[in-house]
Amino acid sequence: MSQKSDYFFVTIKQVFPNFAKPSDLDVEIWEEVLEPYSVEIIRKGIKSYRKNVDSGFAPTPAKFREYLYAPVVKDKKQPPELPLSPESYLMETDIKAGRCRHFFPTYVRAVAYVLDVKVREAVDPEDFPKMSRVARYRYAVDNGLFADFEQTLDHVYKAGR
Repeated sequence: MSQKSDYFFVTIKQVFPNFAKPSDLDVEIWEEVLEPYSVEIIRKGIKSYRKNVDSGFAPTPAKFREYLYAPVVKDKKQPPELPLSPESYLMETDIKAGRCRHFFPTYVRAVAYVLDVKVREAVDPEDFPKMSRVARYRYAVDNGLFADFEQTLDHVYKAGR
């Protein structure tokens, strides 16, 4: 038996005194279920099971799996999430800063200009057609293509008249 399954069986026996020693096959199943989780997560799973199930019987592997969870650890290397609508985000930022001089359709056209024209100028011509809108958006943010967005707004506004 592994350290995790030993811990689990000892703890379950304390919580459910009628828990019988499992067969060798059951021990293997429990080890497979518990393997990806730390002892702390297994302990929290046992506590959660005890709080939420009032049957008085120890859990089965299939039932106990519902009470195990691994905390989500964000990768520090992953770039921060982008706002879903760059147009809305940029307009709201300008409104809060007191510099909003254009209507929403101009923001839509200006963002499209950055994603379609400025990104096309900055990337390899063979790569641009393969890039999705999200990839172009990420590229534009990562490479500072929205830095002069005020001028882009003015340019698009004047071109659209």
